[in-house]
Amino acid sequence: MLTTRVLRSLQYFCNYFEPHINSISFFCLVFFLFVYCCMPPFSQMFQKEVIESVMDITLSSAVEACADVETVPATVSVADLGCCSGPNTLFVVENVIRAVCERRREAVRQLPEFMVFLNDLPSNDFNTLFSLVPEFVQKLKAEHDGRIMVSVAGVPGSFYGRLFPSSSLHFMTSFTSLQWLSQVPAGLLNKGEPINKGNVYMSPASPPSVATRYFEQFQEDFNMFLRLRSQELVVGGRMVLSMLGRRSHDIHKKINEFPLFEALSKSLSISVSEKLVAEEKVASFNFPLYTPSTQELEDQVYREGSFTIDYMKQYYHDWMFENAPNMLSKTCRAATESLICHHFGEEIIEPLFKTHTRVLYERLVEGEDIGWCQITVALCKSAA
Repeated sequence: MLTTRVLRSLQYFCNYFEPHINSISFFCLVFFLFVYCCMPPFSQMFQKEVIESVMDITLSSAVEACADVETVPATVSVADLGCCSGPNTLFVVENVIRAVCERRREAVRQLPEFMVFLNDLPSNDFNTLFSLVPEFVQKLKAEHDGRIMVSVAGVPGSFYGRLFPSSSLHFMTSFTSLQWLSQVPAGLLNKGEPINKGNVYMSPASPPSVATRYFEQFQEDFNMFLRLRSQELVVGGRMVLSMLGRRSHDIHKKINEFPLFEALSKSLSISVSEKLVAEEKVASFNFPLYTPSTQELEDQVYREGSFTIDYMKQYYHDWMFENAPNMLSKTCRAATESLICHHFGEEIIEPLFKTHTRVLYERLVEGEDIGWCQITVALCKSAA
């Protein structure tokens, strides 16, 4: 995995510095590559910022859900939905387990056993994730003098379907996943013509009919998600969900632009002008992405009826610093590359994201926003 990053990075830097290669110290280039390639991938850094921003509410919710489990032996079941394959998943679980154990010790109670479920689509790199598990488990055992039992299992599948047995889980998390819909909404064609031209998602510039179709798909998917999770959680079980969202309830306000995808729309338009891709292919392309408002989330939770809201907060991450465009473009690529390749083919990826980085830099230089909004909600399953 690291070797792949090194080779890709070497190719990128050689191409970038080709006009000046004789004036660059080989040592400096190698040192920079070493630092760059040993850093966590940018998508992990993006996700970790989300996780750390809501760690307090995540731990307090976990403690409320898990600390008083009375089964014999006491077994606490925790799941992370949309876990990906990096270390951030185990970072969350590790802190949840510590917090629950600390509460049990304060109450002079026996430590529970932990069953951890890691969920993502079958295409996720579970092998890489599982390679981190032995060290993770041994670390927790060492911290608790071997008096703790932690089991970890992978659960491949979409969280828009049932994943776990009824009333089997105490606590769930999901970070930067629920903005993805189960599918691109139907009805984005009018007499065979795309109606969302110039956009690749439900943007403020989209026609009202596009916003309606996306909202209807979000309602269907989020209602399904809540209903399924309510079947899998015990009464009093809790979820902490954190996703990309909108700063304003009014979809068509410019403040609700998602800069990564606005820049991607512009980059695809540039690709058309450079004859790298056909205009009709771009016009027919839409991401299954919906960024809800806090009001929409609250309305859907109460409409579904299985949960009460313990906490809800909107955050804004202002990434207005010099290297942010490069970092955000890599994050966007990690999240969207498979969808783009499926629609356009692999050959577009490198030039597209080179342009994407440049467009984000232009936004930054012009003083335009390149940050992103995050909404976090903590839910408790109500009694039936």
